[in-house]
Amino acid sequence: MEGAIIMAVEKVSLAFGPEKGLRLQQEKYPDRDLKLLKSVTDENKFLLLDSSNQKSVFHAGLNYETRHEIGEETWQGFYEFRYFTLGTQQKDLLASIVQKWENNYQIPAGLRYSLILRDEKKNLQYLMLNVWNSELDFFDWNTADSNQINQFGYNENKKPYIAHFEPAPAKR
Repeated sequence: MEGAIIMAVEKVSLAFGPEKGLRLQQEKYPDRDLKLLKSVTDENKFLLLDSSNQKSVFHAGLNYETRHEIGEETWQGFYEFRYFTLGTQQKDLLASIVQKWENNYQIPAGLRYSLILRDEKKNLQYLMLNVWNSELDFFDWNTADSNQINQFGYNENKKPYIAHFEPAPAKR
């Protein structure tokens, strides 16, 4: 298909759970390169990320399709999971903001990789998965007046829901 945009990551599936159970999932599906992440704010909260583009093996139903992909695919860094809900008019606004990033214009400093994902079952629910060089880069962007993404709230809230993760340490 000529002119089609090829994305390295077409869909993402997530699973939350205890570290031991998620590590067992990793071992069960070694061909998928599942990424085990640990919460920055809660040492007992873990997440398994599948970016293999295959049918999900998780039962949680947290499945997202990629709408936009910015930067080179990398999974090392500080993870930001930004959940937000868009009204019909806001879809165009998000698209114009993201299009600037896709054209290497106004990309936040320190942002390595970004996926704009849409919930497969809930048309207006989005997840922005950002991988940053550092927590400080994220903080600088998140608190900047120029951050246009902050205007998108989650459900009835005026602000998005944001969770932070980092790669889990290797199994001991």
